[in-house]
Amino acid sequence: MSIGESTLLYLSVFLLTCLSTGLAEKNINRKKNNKAVFYSALAVFIPSLLAGVRGDTVGRDVLEYAVRTFDYAKQSTSFSQMQELSGEPIGYNILAYVTSWFFDDTGYFLFGSQFMVVLPVYIVAYKNRKEYPMWLVMCCYMFLFYNGSFNVMKQSVSSAFILLCYCYLKEKKYVPATITFILAFAFHFSAMFGLLFILLSRVVSGKHALASRITLVLVFLFIVIFLKNISQYLLSSGIMPEKYTRNIDAVFNMDKHVYLRIKGFNKHVFMDWIFRTLLVILPPISVIRVKRDIDENANIVAILGFVFYTYVLVAFSTAYGGRISMYCDFFWMLTVPALEKSFSQRSLPEKVAADTVIVGFLGIYWFLWIMLHGMSGSNHFVFRF
Repeated sequence: MSIGESTLLYLSVFLLTCLSTGLAEKNINRKKNNKAVFYSALAVFIPSLLAGVRGDTVGRDVLEYAVRTFDYAKQSTSFSQMQELSGEPIGYNILAYVTSWFFDDTGYFLFGSQFMVVLPVYIVAYKNRKEYPMWLVMCCYMFLFYNGSFNVMKQSVSSAFILLCYCYLKEKKYVPATITFILAFAFHFSAMFGLLFILLSRVVSGKHALASRITLVLVFLFIVIFLKNISQYLLSSGIMPEKYTRNIDAVFNMDKHVYLRIKGFNKHVFMDWIFRTLLVILPPISVIRVKRDIDENANIVAILGFVFYTYVLVAFSTAYGGRISMYCDFFWMLTVPALEKSFSQRSLPEKVAADTVIVGFLGIYWFLWIMLHGMSGSNHFVFRF
Protein backbone atom coordinates (compact mmCIF):
# COMPACT_ATOMS: atom_id res chain seq x y z
CA MET A 1 0.00 0.00 0.00
CA SER A 2 1.10 3.58 -0.62
CA ILE A 3 1.88 6.02 2.20
CA GLY A 4 -1.46 7.71 1.62
CA GLU A 5 -3.47 4.47 1.71
CA SER A 6 -1.57 3.22 4.75
CA THR A 7 -2.12 6.54 6.53
CA LEU A 8 -5.88 6.33 5.95
CA LEU A 9 -5.94 2.73 7.18
CA TYR A 10 -4.06 3.53 10.37
CA LEU A 11 -6.09 6.65 11.09
CA SER A 12 -9.30 4.65 10.62
CA VAL A 13 -8.11 2.09 13.16
CA PHE A 14 -7.03 4.87 15.54
CA LEU A 15 -10.43 6.53 15.22
CA LEU A 16 -12.37 3.30 15.78
CA THR A 17 -10.20 2.40 18.78
CA CYS A 18 -10.63 5.82 20.42
CA LEU A 19 -14.36 5.88 19.59
CA SER A 20 -14.86 2.42 21.13
CA THR A 21 -12.90 3.49 24.20
CA GLY A 22 -14.99 6.63 24.56
CA LEU A 23 -18.23 4.64 24.30
CA ALA A 24 -16.90 2.13 26.83
CA GLU A 25 -16.13 4.92 29.30
CA LYS A 26 -19.55 6.47 28.75
CA ASN A 27 -21.23 3.16 29.61
CA ILE A 28 -18.89 2.60 32.57
CA ASN A 29 -20.01 5.93 34.02
CA ARG A 30 -23.64 4.97 33.44
CA LYS A 31 -22.97 1.55 35.01
CA LYS A 32 -24.16 -0.25 31.90
CA ASN A 33 -21.71 -3.11 32.35
CA ASN A 34 -22.63 -5.25 29.36
CA LYS A 35 -22.17 -2.41 26.89
CA ALA A 36 -19.02 -1.27 28.67
CA VAL A 37 -17.50 -4.74 28.33
CA PHE A 38 -18.50 -4.95 24.66
CA TYR A 39 -16.95 -1.62 23.70
CA SER A 40 -13.86 -2.33 25.82
CA ALA A 41 -13.35 -5.63 24.03
CA LEU A 42 -13.78 -3.83 20.72
CA ALA A 43 -11.21 -1.18 21.68
CA VAL A 44 -8.62 -3.86 22.43
CA PHE A 45 -9.57 -6.14 19.53
CA ILE A 46 -9.44 -3.60 16.69
CA PRO A 47 -5.75 -2.58 16.95
CA SER A 48 -4.78 -6.18 17.74
CA LEU A 49 -6.59 -7.38 14.62
CA LEU A 50 -4.75 -4.96 12.33
CA ALA A 51 -1.46 -6.14 13.82
CA GLY A 52 -2.47 -9.74 13.19
CA VAL A 53 -3.42 -9.30 9.53
CA ARG A 54 -0.24 -7.46 8.58
CA GLY A 55 2.30 -9.05 6.33
CA ASP A 56 5.62 -10.33 7.62
CA THR A 57 7.40 -7.30 6.15
CA VAL A 58 5.39 -4.74 8.17
CA GLY A 59 7.73 -4.10 11.08
CA ARG A 60 11.48 -4.50 10.82
CA ASP A 61 11.78 -7.33 13.35
CA VAL A 62 8.87 -9.52 12.29
CA LEU A 63 10.89 -11.90 10.12
CA GLU A 64 13.85 -11.89 12.50
CA TYR A 65 11.93 -12.63 15.69
CA ALA A 66 8.20 -13.33 15.28
CA VAL A 67 8.29 -15.62 12.24
CA ARG A 68 11.43 -17.43 13.39
CA THR A 69 10.11 -17.96 16.92
CA PHE A 70 6.74 -19.18 15.69
CA ASP A 71 8.42 -21.59 13.27
CA TYR A 72 10.47 -23.03 16.13
CA ALA A 73 7.26 -23.44 18.14
CA LYS A 74 5.61 -25.40 15.32
CA GLN A 75 8.67 -27.59 14.76
CA SER A 76 9.34 -28.45 18.40
CA THR A 77 7.91 -31.48 20.16
CA SER A 78 8.22 -29.88 23.60
CA PHE A 79 8.48 -26.41 25.10
CA SER A 80 11.97 -27.09 26.43
CA GLN A 81 13.14 -27.95 22.92
CA MET A 82 11.53 -24.82 21.55
CA GLN A 83 13.11 -22.70 24.30
CA GLU A 84 16.55 -24.08 23.48
CA LEU A 85 16.16 -23.45 19.75
CA SER A 86 14.69 -20.00 20.08
CA GLY A 87 16.75 -18.36 22.80
CA GLU A 88 14.02 -15.73 23.19
CA PRO A 89 12.52 -14.62 26.54
CA ILE A 90 10.32 -17.22 28.16
CA GLY A 91 7.14 -15.14 27.99
CA TYR A 92 7.49 -14.60 24.26
CA ASN A 93 8.22 -18.30 23.75
CA ILE A 94 5.19 -19.36 25.79
CA LEU A 95 2.95 -17.10 23.74
CA ALA A 96 4.35 -18.51 20.49
CA TYR A 97 4.18 -22.11 21.72
CA VAL A 98 0.57 -21.88 22.94
CA THR A 99 -0.51 -20.08 19.76
CA SER A 100 1.09 -22.81 17.63
CA TRP A 101 -1.17 -25.41 19.28
CA PHE A 102 -4.23 -23.90 17.64
CA PHE A 103 -3.01 -22.08 14.53
CA ASP A 104 -0.49 -22.51 11.73
CA ASP A 105 -0.30 -18.89 10.60
CA THR A 106 2.13 -16.42 12.20
CA GLY A 107 -0.60 -13.78 12.00
CA TYR A 108 -2.29 -15.23 15.06
CA PHE A 109 0.96 -14.90 16.98
CA LEU A 110 1.26 -11.27 15.83
CA PHE A 111 -2.32 -10.72 17.01
CA GLY A 112 -1.49 -12.22 20.40
CA SER A 113 1.67 -10.11 20.74
CA GLN A 114 -0.26 -6.91 20.05
CA PHE A 115 -3.09 -7.97 22.36
CA MET A 116 -0.52 -8.29 25.16
CA VAL A 117 0.41 -4.64 24.61
CA VAL A 118 -3.01 -3.08 24.11
CA LEU A 119 -4.71 -4.85 27.03
CA PRO A 120 -2.46 -3.46 29.81
CA VAL A 121 -2.52 -0.03 28.16
CA TYR A 122 -6.33 -0.13 28.16
CA ILE A 123 -6.35 -1.12 31.84
CA VAL A 124 -4.06 1.85 32.54
CA ALA A 125 -6.53 4.11 30.73
CA TYR A 126 -9.36 2.64 32.82
CA LYS A 127 -7.47 3.15 36.09
CA ASN A 128 -6.79 6.80 35.26
CA ARG A 129 -10.24 7.64 33.91
CA LYS A 130 -10.92 10.07 36.77
CA GLU A 131 -7.88 12.10 35.74
CA TYR A 132 -8.11 11.95 31.95
CA PRO A 133 -10.58 10.67 29.34
CA MET A 134 -9.82 7.05 28.56
CA TRP A 135 -9.90 7.69 24.83
CA LEU A 136 -7.15 10.32 25.15
CA VAL A 137 -4.81 7.87 26.89
CA MET A 138 -5.48 5.33 24.14
CA CYS A 139 -4.98 8.04 21.53
CA CYS A 140 -1.51 8.75 22.97
CA TYR A 141 -0.66 5.07 22.69
CA MET A 142 -1.90 4.78 19.11
CA PHE A 143 -0.01 7.79 17.81
CA LEU A 144 3.17 7.44 19.87
CA PHE A 145 3.70 3.69 20.27
CA TYR A 146 1.35 1.56 18.18
CA ASN A 147 3.42 1.42 15.01
CA GLY A 148 6.59 1.01 17.02
CA SER A 149 5.10 -2.10 18.61
CA PHE A 150 4.99 -3.65 15.13
CA ASN A 151 8.77 -3.62 15.29
CA VAL A 152 9.86 -3.68 18.95
CA MET A 153 7.34 -6.36 19.83
CA LYS A 154 8.74 -8.00 22.96
CA GLN A 155 9.79 -4.78 24.64
CA SER A 156 6.47 -3.14 23.83
CA VAL A 157 4.72 -5.87 25.84
CA SER A 158 7.27 -5.40 28.61
CA SER A 159 6.87 -1.60 28.64
CA ALA A 160 3.08 -1.82 28.75
CA PHE A 161 3.19 -4.13 31.78
CA ILE A 162 5.76 -1.90 33.50
CA LEU A 163 3.35 1.02 33.09
CA LEU A 164 0.56 -1.09 34.56
CA CYS A 165 2.91 -2.18 37.36
CA TYR A 166 3.40 1.49 38.21
CA CYS A 167 -0.36 2.00 38.47
CA TYR A 168 -0.67 -0.90 40.89
CA LEU A 169 2.25 0.39 42.97
CA LYS A 170 0.55 3.78 43.09
CA GLU A 171 -2.58 2.06 44.42
CA LYS A 172 -0.42 0.05 46.89
CA LYS A 173 -1.61 -3.19 45.34
CA TYR A 174 1.66 -5.03 45.62
CA VAL A 175 0.55 -8.52 44.57
CA PRO A 176 -0.76 -7.48 41.11
CA ALA A 177 2.23 -5.10 40.83
CA THR A 178 4.56 -8.07 41.34
CA ILE A 179 2.65 -10.19 38.83
CA THR A 180 2.75 -7.47 36.17
CA PHE A 181 6.48 -6.97 36.71
CA ILE A 182 7.09 -10.72 36.32
CA LEU A 183 5.13 -10.62 33.06
CA ALA A 184 7.17 -7.62 31.89
CA PHE A 185 10.43 -9.37 32.77
CA ALA A 186 9.26 -12.58 31.08
CA PHE A 187 8.96 -10.71 27.78
CA HIS A 188 12.14 -8.65 28.03
CA PHE A 189 15.12 -8.81 30.37
CA SER A 190 15.47 -5.00 30.36
CA ALA A 191 12.21 -4.65 32.33
CA MET A 192 14.40 -4.36 35.41
CA PHE A 193 15.48 -0.93 34.13
CA GLY A 194 11.83 0.10 33.92
CA LEU A 195 11.29 -0.91 37.55
CA LEU A 196 14.47 0.93 38.53
CA PHE A 197 13.17 4.16 36.99
CA ILE A 198 9.86 3.76 38.84
CA LEU A 199 11.50 3.13 42.21
CA LEU A 200 13.86 6.05 41.69
CA SER A 201 10.95 8.39 40.91
CA ARG A 202 9.09 7.32 44.05
CA VAL A 203 12.09 8.09 46.25
CA VAL A 204 12.91 11.40 44.58
CA SER A 205 9.34 12.72 44.81
CA GLY A 206 6.91 13.08 47.67
CA LYS A 207 7.71 13.64 51.33
CA HIS A 208 11.22 12.24 51.38
CA ALA A 209 13.94 14.40 52.88
CA LEU A 210 15.69 16.79 50.54
CA ALA A 211 19.04 15.13 51.27
CA SER A 212 17.66 11.74 50.19
CA ARG A 213 16.25 13.18 47.00
CA ILE A 214 19.51 14.89 46.11
CA THR A 215 21.43 11.70 46.87
CA LEU A 216 19.22 9.64 44.57
CA VAL A 217 19.52 12.18 41.77
CA LEU A 218 23.31 12.09 42.12
CA VAL A 219 23.25 8.28 42.05
CA PHE A 220 21.22 8.37 38.84
CA LEU A 221 23.60 10.87 37.26
CA PHE A 222 26.54 8.70 38.35
CA ILE A 223 24.96 5.67 36.67
CA VAL A 224 24.34 7.61 33.48
CA ILE A 225 27.81 9.17 33.32
CA PHE A 226 29.59 5.90 34.06
CA LEU A 227 27.19 3.82 31.98
CA LYS A 228 29.99 2.38 29.88
CA ASN A 229 31.99 1.18 32.89
CA ILE A 230 28.96 -0.25 34.66
CA SER A 231 27.84 -2.10 31.56
CA GLN A 232 31.31 -3.52 31.00
CA TYR A 233 31.23 -4.87 34.56
CA LEU A 234 27.84 -6.49 33.95
CA LEU A 235 29.13 -8.01 30.73
CA SER A 236 32.35 -9.36 32.26
CA SER A 237 30.36 -10.82 35.16
CA GLY A 238 28.06 -12.69 32.81
CA ILE A 239 25.00 -11.08 34.38
CA MET A 240 23.49 -10.02 31.07
CA PRO A 241 22.43 -12.41 28.27
CA GLU A 242 24.73 -12.85 25.28
CA LYS A 243 22.45 -10.93 22.92
CA TYR A 244 22.52 -7.82 25.10
CA THR A 245 26.26 -8.26 25.54
CA ARG A 246 26.78 -7.95 21.79
CA ASN A 247 24.52 -4.91 21.50
CA ILE A 248 26.05 -3.00 24.41
CA ASP A 249 29.56 -3.89 23.32
CA ALA A 250 28.85 -2.53 19.85
CA VAL A 251 27.44 0.74 21.24
CA PHE A 252 30.28 1.43 23.65
CA ASN A 253 33.03 0.38 21.24
CA MET A 254 31.60 2.85 18.72
CA ASP A 255 31.15 0.16 16.09
CA LYS A 256 30.22 2.05 12.92
CA HIS A 257 27.73 -0.61 11.88
CA VAL A 258 25.82 -0.84 15.14
CA TYR A 259 22.03 -0.54 14.98
CA LEU A 260 20.88 3.12 15.08
CA ARG A 261 24.43 4.52 14.91
CA ILE A 262 24.33 8.18 13.85
CA LYS A 263 26.89 9.54 11.43
CA GLY A 264 27.08 13.31 11.45
CA PHE A 265 23.94 15.43 11.75
CA ASN A 266 20.77 13.38 11.33
CA LYS A 267 17.74 15.61 10.82
CA HIS A 268 15.27 12.81 11.58
CA VAL A 269 16.86 12.00 14.93
CA PHE A 270 17.09 15.72 15.73
CA MET A 271 13.39 16.11 14.92
CA ASP A 272 12.58 13.16 17.17
CA TRP A 273 14.66 14.70 19.97
CA ILE A 274 12.79 18.02 19.63
CA PHE A 275 9.43 16.25 19.88
CA ARG A 276 10.68 14.25 22.88
CA THR A 277 11.67 17.53 24.52
CA LEU A 278 8.21 18.98 23.93
CA LEU A 279 6.47 15.82 25.16
CA VAL A 280 8.46 16.02 28.40
CA ILE A 281 8.32 19.76 29.16
CA LEU A 282 4.92 20.88 27.83
CA PRO A 283 2.63 18.89 30.19
CA PRO A 284 4.18 20.07 33.52
CA ILE A 285 4.61 23.65 32.28
CA SER A 286 1.02 23.84 31.04
CA VAL A 287 -0.55 22.51 34.24
CA ILE A 288 1.64 24.69 36.48
CA ARG A 289 0.50 27.73 34.51
CA VAL A 290 -3.15 27.03 35.31
CA LYS A 291 -2.39 25.64 38.80
CA ARG A 292 -3.55 22.11 38.04
CA ASP A 293 -2.08 18.77 39.11
CA ILE A 294 -0.06 16.23 37.20
CA ASP A 295 1.17 12.80 38.32
CA GLU A 296 4.51 13.82 39.85
CA ASN A 297 6.09 10.37 39.79
CA ALA A 298 5.04 9.71 36.20
CA ASN A 299 6.46 13.07 35.20
CA ILE A 300 9.76 12.29 36.93
CA VAL A 301 10.01 8.93 35.15
CA ALA A 302 9.45 10.67 31.80
CA ILE A 303 12.18 13.20 32.60
CA LEU A 304 14.62 10.50 33.69
CA GLY A 305 14.05 8.67 30.42
CA PHE A 306 14.65 11.84 28.44
CA VAL A 307 17.92 12.51 30.31
CA PHE A 308 19.08 8.95 29.71
CA TYR A 309 18.18 9.02 26.01
CA THR A 310 19.87 12.39 25.47
CA TYR A 311 23.05 11.32 27.23
CA VAL A 312 23.42 8.13 25.19
CA LEU A 313 22.62 10.06 22.02
CA VAL A 314 25.31 12.69 22.65
CA ALA A 315 27.96 10.51 24.28
CA PHE A 316 27.79 7.49 21.99
CA SER A 317 26.26 8.84 18.77
CA THR A 318 23.40 6.37 18.80
CA ALA A 319 19.66 6.47 19.35
CA TYR A 320 19.90 2.98 20.88
CA GLY A 321 19.34 4.51 24.30
CA GLY A 322 15.70 4.67 23.25
CA ARG A 323 15.49 0.93 23.82
CA ILE A 324 15.93 1.57 27.56
CA SER A 325 14.21 4.96 27.79
CA MET A 326 11.20 3.33 26.10
CA TYR A 327 10.04 2.22 29.55
CA CYS A 328 9.97 5.88 30.57
CA ASP A 329 8.49 7.03 27.26
CA PHE A 330 5.39 4.91 27.90
CA PHE A 331 4.69 7.22 30.84
CA TRP A 332 3.81 9.92 28.32
CA MET A 333 0.41 8.22 28.35
CA LEU A 334 0.02 9.51 31.92
CA THR A 335 1.50 12.98 31.35
CA VAL A 336 0.57 14.14 27.84
CA PRO A 337 -3.22 13.90 28.50
CA ALA A 338 -2.65 16.46 31.28
CA LEU A 339 -2.32 19.06 28.52
CA GLU A 340 -6.10 18.98 28.36
CA LYS A 341 -6.21 20.56 31.83
CA SER A 342 -4.50 23.69 30.58
CA PHE A 343 -7.41 24.56 28.28
CA SER A 344 -10.63 26.23 29.29
CA GLN A 345 -13.39 23.72 28.58
CA ARG A 346 -16.53 25.49 29.68
CA SER A 347 -18.39 24.65 26.48
CA LEU A 348 -18.41 21.85 23.93
CA PRO A 349 -16.61 23.91 21.23
CA GLU A 350 -13.82 24.74 23.73
CA LYS A 351 -13.47 21.09 24.68
CA VAL A 352 -13.34 20.03 21.03
CA ALA A 353 -10.73 22.72 20.33
CA ALA A 354 -8.57 21.55 23.25
CA ASP A 355 -8.70 17.91 22.16
CA THR A 356 -8.03 18.90 18.56
CA VAL A 357 -4.82 20.71 19.55
CA ILE A 358 -3.52 17.71 21.52
CA VAL A 359 -4.48 15.11 18.90
CA GLY A 360 -3.10 17.34 16.15
CA PHE A 361 0.25 17.62 17.94
CA LEU A 362 0.44 13.83 18.36
CA GLY A 363 -0.67 13.31 14.76
CA ILE A 364 2.09 15.56 13.40
CA TYR A 365 4.72 13.60 15.32
CA TRP A 366 3.27 10.28 14.13
CA PHE A 367 3.02 11.32 10.48
CA LEU A 368 6.52 12.82 10.29
CA TRP A 369 8.37 10.16 12.31
CA ILE A 370 6.41 7.00 11.51
CA MET A 371 4.81 7.50 8.12
CA LEU A 372 7.27 9.76 6.27
CA HIS A 373 10.52 8.68 7.92
CA GLY A 374 9.34 5.09 8.33
CA MET A 375 11.11 4.52 11.63
CA SER A 376 9.21 1.35 12.56
CA GLY A 377 9.15 -0.09 9.04
CA SER A 378 5.35 -0.12 9.10
CA ASN A 379 4.54 2.90 6.95
CA HIS A 380 3.76 0.76 3.90
CA PHE A 381 1.06 -1.56 5.21
CA VAL A 382 0.68 -4.97 3.54
CA PHE A 383 -2.07 -7.45 4.31
CA ARG A 384 -0.94 -11.04 4.82
CA PHE A 385 -3.79 -12.44 2.73
